Amino acid sequence: MALLEDRPLSNFLFDTDEHETVSSLEQSTVEDSVHGIYRQYCGKQGDEKADADQRCREKTKLEDVKLLRDQHVSYLLSGLSIELSSSFESLDASRPWLCYWTLHALCLLGVDVDAELGSQIVQFLARCQSPAGGFGGGPGQFPHVAPTYAAVMALCCIGTEEALQVGSLLDSAAVSRLMS
Repeated sequence: MALLEDRPLSNFLFDTDEHETVSSLEQSTVEDSVHGIYRQYCGKQGDEKADADQRCREKTKLEDVKLLRDQHVSYLLSGLSIELSSSFESLDASRPWLCYWTLHALCLLGVDVDAELGSQIVQFLARCQSPAGGFGGGPGQFPHVAPTYAAVMALCCIGTEEALQVGSLLDSAAVSRLMS
């Protein structure tokens, strides 16, 4: 079975419905970048998109695609350090999301974080918790429903008694106010 079966990659591109926004333009930029890598993998750099799509459908079989699991796990674990590297500083207000996305990816790969790392993450997320209810994007930041969701999901991924204790401290009335 071909990886893309009979559907060209262009079928998966974002459709702006002729209403371009800053976000849709950024999405197009990312898609063009990914498509460039895709064309390099499947053929020559200068190939037209349709030619690269056809060559990849013929060349790439699903059973030939390999998940480099150990490298993914190593990369994910390195991203769980408490300090953000300079390339991630712009995501400082998204730290509960980074925790959740990383922990969820590890969960999908069948990896549990060790007790010490899990406890460090729980303690970090506890510092993001606001007395006003919910979680902020980082310690001392204003609470919002989005980082609250991410923090709770990260705590669930860890699943230890310590993690569940932090999650149980949520004031549901205060969290409801975040949504109003």
